[in-house]
Amino acid sequence: MLNKNRQKRYNTRNYNSFINLKDNYPIIILLLVFLMISYSIIDYHFLNEKPKSNVREHNLEKIRKFNLTDLYNQKNLNHNEVRIWILNNTDQTGLAGKMRDCFEKGYEIEQKKIKGDYTIFKQDNFKNQDRYDLGKINPDNTQVFIHVNIEENPKFKTHIQEFLLFTGFKSNILEYEYNQKLYQERDITIILGNDWNGDNNLIYCKESIN
Repeated sequence: MLNKNRQKRYNTRNYNSFINLKDNYPIIILLLVFLMISYSIIDYHFLNEKPKSNVREHNLEKIRKFNLTDLYNQKNLNHNEVRIWILNNTDQTGLAGKMRDCFEKGYEIEQKKIKGDYTIFKQDNFKNQDRYDLGKINPDNTQVFIHVNIEENPKFKTHIQEFLLFTGFKSNILEYEYNQKLYQERDITIILGNDWNGDNNLIYCKESIN
């Protein structure tokens, strides 16, 4: 008799649990959706980043391999042969256009005019298509991608060094991202992050030179 009563209580409890689960089904679904969205956000921002240390080591290895430091004093290149894209990944309106003026017209530093003779093939905001081509980009950091296969085009090393001299960028900002699609469009992509006016010469690009 005792076992039957106990079994009856268990069955009643299981039935009540099922009823509660059925009544709260919409809330449970919403909770699961919320958890999935939260995980996606956390994964996008924190769990899916490329290890920066490996990128830095790769870049430094490229710099040492191609002896870019030996090219600092080489001048008089045809900079307009270098196809450059400038993409604005900040909230500052018109930043890519201002940088375009700077690359094409130059800037002044300590009352000395630095010649700008580059031709910018494209200026724009950083968009989803660019993210698809280049991967996730941290908006806090300015990044420079080289799309030329240096091993097949060793003369482009000199263009890289001239670019570093003009911008004041350190060589470890360079990332080598070669594929045929990107190379058909451009040689260099500059993605301006929130630190664009940091330790480089772009801070002098306040006003264009006529």
